[in-house]
Amino acid sequence: MSLTQAEVALILGTEISSDSPYSISVSDIQNGQYAAAIKKSPLFQQAVQDADSLKATGDIQAWVNEHLEKIDITNEQTQLELLITGIACLNSFIQVNWTGPGLDFEVSELFCLEKDQDLEKKMHAVCLKTLSVDSEEVYHLTHQLPLLTIARTVLLYLCNKSCFSASFWSMRAVFIQQQLLDEFTGSLQSELIKLAEQSIKDMENQAGLDSAALEGVKVRHELELGLIYSYFGQDKEALEKMESAQKESGFKWSLTGALGRRTKFQTFDISQLVILAESKNAEDKDSEAARPENLELNDDTVLDHIAFTENEKNKDEENKRHGNLNVIDQCILLAFCLNVKNTNPEHGITTEQMVPYVTRVLENANNWMVHTMGLLLRSRLEAHKGRTVERAALQLQALVDQVKVEDSTVQERLSYFYDLLLPSKWEMERELARRFVSLGVVRSALEIFERLEMWEDVISCYQMLEQPQKAKDVLKGLMDKSPDSPKYWCILGDLEAEPEHWKKSWEISGHHYARAMRSLGSYLYKRENYEESIECYQKALSINPLFEGSWYILGCAGMFIENWEVASRAFQRVVALDDDQPEAWNNLASIYLNMDKKPDAFLCLKRATKIKFDSWKMWQNLLFVSVDVGQFPDAIYSMQRVVELRWDKVREQAVDVQVLRMLVENVIQNWKDPHDRDGARLAGHVQRLLEDVILSRITNSPDIWMTCSKFYLWQKQYKKALDTSIKAYRSVMHDPRIETEESIFEDVTTVALETVDMYENMGDRREDGEPVCADWKYQSRQILKGLMGKVRDVFEDTASYERLKERMDDLKNA
Repeated sequence: MSLTQAEVALILGTEISSDSPYSISVSDIQNGQYAAAIKKSPLFQQAVQDADSLKATGDIQAWVNEHLEKIDITNEQTQLELLITGIACLNSFIQVNWTGPGLDFEVSELFCLEKDQDLEKKMHAVCLKTLSVDSEEVYHLTHQLPLLTIARTVLLYLCNKSCFSASFWSMRAVFIQQQLLDEFTGSLQSELIKLAEQSIKDMENQAGLDSAALEGVKVRHELELGLIYSYFGQDKEALEKMESAQKESGFKWSLTGALGRRTKFQTFDISQLVILAESKNAEDKDSEAARPENLELNDDTVLDHIAFTENEKNKDEENKRHGNLNVIDQCILLAFCLNVKNTNPEHGITTEQMVPYVTRVLENANNWMVHTMGLLLRSRLEAHKGRTVERAALQLQALVDQVKVEDSTVQERLSYFYDLLLPSKWEMERELARRFVSLGVVRSALEIFERLEMWEDVISCYQMLEQPQKAKDVLKGLMDKSPDSPKYWCILGDLEAEPEHWKKSWEISGHHYARAMRSLGSYLYKRENYEESIECYQKALSINPLFEGSWYILGCAGMFIENWEVASRAFQRVVALDDDQPEAWNNLASIYLNMDKKPDAFLCLKRATKIKFDSWKMWQNLLFVSVDVGQFPDAIYSMQRVVELRWDKVREQAVDVQVLRMLVENVIQNWKDPHDRDGARLAGHVQRLLEDVILSRITNSPDIWMTCSKFYLWQKQYKKALDTSIKAYRSVMHDPRIETEESIFEDVTTVALETVDMYENMGDRREDGEPVCADWKYQSRQILKGLMGKVRDVFEDTASYERLKERMDDLKNA
């Protein structure tokens, strides 16, 4: 067996021939014997004799780097042993902090032949600093941090050596490091993307990989990269990678409907959302394998599982609904479920859409960890429903407790761990505590938070319990022990809303604790001190640029003080981090307009309206900008959307008559657009806008009727032109204010005279072989006579009345 085949076996867990020179080393990993693999490593053969520098400093990373340089890695055996060392350390770390059960091994044993707590504490303290990135701290109660430090150092060292999978394993190690931190970090995100790109190249350049092995490794790689993108909120990239993993796997699935019943007393069948899925070469299910406890619902109304109708369609699809799936395909399905959550709003429809994914995986969960992830997702989905909230909390409690139970092997728990986005033990406990808070069981939540030493949550619980003094006492006790902790000074600032505390936190950290500047920036922004708020956010974001919310507030502050450069850069970063932020796109458009970059503003508003399709304000903004830049097709559609969204509340005010006139003028005068196309080509679109969108809803606006009349006149539809002009007059003649307000009478007079002019111009014209209006003189006199008779006693001496009289005389003498 070659080195390449041994590496594939390590990634996929495939069997390795006992004749292979690598069989013993590889089998240690596959059997979960990580401590044994670490102790055999060439890196630690002289560890006891060379431990002095480590005992003095506790810097395990420096020690590993120094001793790696002394090892001859020219032969494949040594390279594989080092790779196995990194993998064993990484898997051991995950076993201790994620999957369980406990590990009876500590790094100090390698240097002291027995456990040395003093050395462990020294190494732990140094690792807390070396693994922290961009001012984001590692969770301080993480167990056995030296294992992750060794794994990360060894695996990164092996990149660009003969081991093609070193970059893949390095990506896994760095992603685990990211999950230990309080927040996302730009540095690790960049490192992960570089490692992903390198690992793809390494795979493609590896001649010793057969097609099946390459396919298996690619499925894992694409899926894990999709989960990384999903973790950082890059949902489009995540979906692309998940779809790529599905394609490589040959896995087929679809979200569809099937008739069935959800409740015990339901008397009719309705369509239920289900996942139909089939694996390529599906494995047999191991019914004897241990599984996490799956709690029954035991509700008096809701069924535990959908009762599908017995019909031909459901029988044909039964295997696709319930049949066994390959474990990796189940992981892919759970990844798609997470993508549904990330790319949709938080409401009941999204929850209902996610449930079938989880249900399909739980039908045949062939792996302990996959089953755990499925139950965790189900618990989250059921947490907000009255009939399932109890099971959701109890199931989460069971999942927290099961980590300590040795009912499944280490290797089973680790075999698909990297293909799931499973939270660490403390994150799962934090989730349980927050679930208790949501249920009002604050005391129980407080106990968990105190045990986990999550002091911000502890303080929050005391505030909910209306015990603010206890919250301050907790923080005071922490600060007495660590008076120079930037984090505690920052929490004190949050608690007391005191800017000086954040400033002190910033100074203590040597200007590296970004959270202090974020908090101070937010405080100053709320008090409208925008200049200083901008300075604070810029300092924070120069350290860790992945805070979308901070960029957003920075952009808003820039807009308030009209610093368009700062504002534009900020909102550009917001939409780069989250492409589906309609308000950010809208704000960016506003900024571009102030910078006289109308084409850019137009593109931003097109994106904003695509995301927030039902916001009439955004459509109205797009309407105005489209007209400004000559993009009249977009202007026509924008006006349609504004009318559809607003007409039922504001009626004719939904139509901007001035813009409507410009749309009509664009066609009539045949204005050229930015691409040198004729405006007249849009005549059909304008006609549909007028007839199907506007006039079908709004009939009492003379301005709209007159605009239509002008359009029909251009089309040489003389009867329609005259008819709409008459309707313009009718829409105003019944206004009761005509007889009391002279300004209203003047407006009506103008419309009446325009209508009479239209009769005169159109009456004798011929359309379809007959006059448009043979009695146009009579109709014109009737209009003038009716209006004059209405106001004679009130406005007989006004100029408007005189105009009507003169026009009547003209008609009599004609």
